[in-house]
Amino acid sequence: MEYKLELENLSGFYFFRNFVEKEFGLNLSFYNENSLQRRLQKVLLHWNLRDLRALQLLLLRNEHYYEKFLDGFTVQVTELFREPQSLLEIRQQIFPFYQKAKTVKILLVGSSTGEELSSLCIMLQEEGLLQKTEITATDLSKKALEKAQRPHISKAKLGPAEMNYRKSGGLKSLEDYYQATSSMCYFHPQLFNNRTFKSFDLTQDELGEQFDLILCRNLLIYFQAEKQHQLLDRLFRHLKPGGFLSLGEQESISFYQKPGNLQIISSSQKIYRQNIISF
Repeated sequence: MEYKLELENLSGFYFFRNFVEKEFGLNLSFYNENSLQRRLQKVLLHWNLRDLRALQLLLLRNEHYYEKFLDGFTVQVTELFREPQSLLEIRQQIFPFYQKAKTVKILLVGSSTGEELSSLCIMLQEEGLLQKTEITATDLSKKALEKAQRPHISKAKLGPAEMNYRKSGGLKSLEDYYQATSSMCYFHPQLFNNRTFKSFDLTQDELGEQFDLILCRNLLIYFQAEKQHQLLDRLFRHLKPGGFLSLGEQESISFYQKPGNLQIISSSQKIYRQNIISF
């Protein structure tokens, strides 16, 4: 059964969007409408529901369905050492700043099921920073966060992952960091000591702390262009003065209204640094 948002269904779409915000506090108005409609269609197809009204009734019937809805709604597209050139820039341009620091605090926004966290921890280990680094990994989906606490990769994905690891400046081999079963590779748990997992909605939540580095990669692309300034503002509020922000390769700060507050570290890899003194 396929749900298509035709003109006569638009009122139902906006009604559902308002319903989710009122009942659960999830502000869907920030999202790009085409992306949002595709996500909702995915949920309807997965649950074999006729329309958004049926989805609304299901969410009202049992609060546990909301967590299942979030898990199906969120875009959990991730892979180990994704966008390796960007990770190489982080390794070469950012990590050296913190070699003499006592502690390093990193925020990972939209951590999904843990592949990006695993990549980050391996890089920190190789650069001698892992033991003094505190990482807060966040996502909208609690189910994704649960998976991220025991990161693993399918053996079928090892080839591309090893290649990207090398491109990102990897110093060893991925097999040094996992224990294999018949079909899966589970990363060594000591890589993930001192890690915190939190539910976090970039459109409205505040964590009440600041970080040396924030990775928010391939998330802004799902939001409306006119809303991205607010999201970038929230990210920069979570940065320490002189802290770094890494976005996805297809993202930019062109919608940010306070460009004087930051420096461009890598325009091609979308890495920025907050000025120590902001005006």
